[in-house]
Amino acid sequence: MSEYYLAVDGGGTKTDVVCVDEAGTVVGTGTSGPTSLTVTAIGAASFNLIEAVRVAIEKNPEINHFKKVVLGLAGVDTSEERDRAEEIFRRALSHYQFDEFILLNDSEIALVNGSDSPNALILVSGTGSICFGKNSNGETARVAGMDYLLADQGSGYSIGRKVLQAAVKSFDGRGPKTYLEGLVCEHFMVPKISLLKQEVYNPDLTKSEVARLSRLCTKAVEAGDEVAIQILDEEIQEMVLSVATVLTRLHSGENEFEIVFAGAILELENVAGKVREQLSAQFSHLKFVRQEKDPVYGAVKLALQK
Repeated sequence: MSEYYLAVDGGGTKTDVVCVDEAGTVVGTGTSGPTSLTVTAIGAASFNLIEAVRVAIEKNPEINHFKKVVLGLAGVDTSEERDRAEEIFRRALSHYQFDEFILLNDSEIALVNGSDSPNALILVSGTGSICFGKNSNGETARVAGMDYLLADQGSGYSIGRKVLQAAVKSFDGRGPKTYLEGLVCEHFMVPKISLLKQEVYNPDLTKSEVARLSRLCTKAVEAGDEVAIQILDEEIQEMVLSVATVLTRLHSGENEFEIVFAGAILELENVAGKVREQLSAQFSHLKFVRQEKDPVYGAVKLALQK
C-alpha cells in the first residue's frame, strides 16, 4: 500500500500544494489563495489550504492519510507564531490523518528547494521580504520577515506603497511629475488622484493588493520614468543590505556561498541583475542559484527525508 506525503507553500498571494508518494512521484497538485495569517483571516486561510489539498488529491479520493505534512508558511518567525499557526492548520486538515506535521517559515523550504549546499542563503522578495541563511558550522541568521509595519523593505508591498505616495505627490505638486500618476488612476479606474481615497480606504487595501501595484512601478521604469527608477533602486539597496547583513554573520569568505533568489520581484532580471552585481562587488566566492522548481518542492524534499 502506497504512502503519501503532502507539501505546502503557504504565501501571502497564493498557496501551492503537492502530493507525492514514497518514491517522490507527484500524485497531484493544487493552488488556491493565500494562507499567510498576516495577510488573510484564519477562516479564509484555512479554507484556502483545504481547497488546495482537495484539488491536489481530487483524482485520488481514496487518499485520507499522509505519512508527513510539511507546510512552509509566510509570516511565522517566532515559536509562538509557529505554535498558533500549527494549531490552526492541524485543525483545518483534521479531515485527514497524518503521522507527522512540520511547519516552517516559507523561506526555509525555499532555501532547501534552491540549494543543497551547507553554506547558503535565500533572499525572498514577493508580497513581503525576508533573508535567511545557514552555514556549515550549523549557524543560521535571518533578517526582516517582521511584516509590513516593522520590515518588508525590498518587497512588492514596499514598492507598491511608494507608488501610491509618488502618485499623490505628483498630483498635488509636492513631488516631480511621474508616469505613475496616470498608471495609478488607470489601475483604480478613477479620473484623477483626488478620488483615490475611496478606493484605498473603503475598505483598506490589503497587503497583497498594495504589493500588486509594484507592477505599475516596473511598467513606469520600462518607460524611463525617473521617479519609478528611483523607487526600484531604493528597494534594490534594501535587498542588498539584507543579504550583506546575513553574509557578514555567516560567510567566512573562504568557502563558496550560494545565494538563492525567490519571489516575483526577483524574477525581474533588471532587479536580480543589480542585486547580483552589487553583492559580488562586496563579497567573494558567491554563487548565484536560480530555482529550477517552485518553492513548494523544497517542502517535498523535506517531507521525503527520512
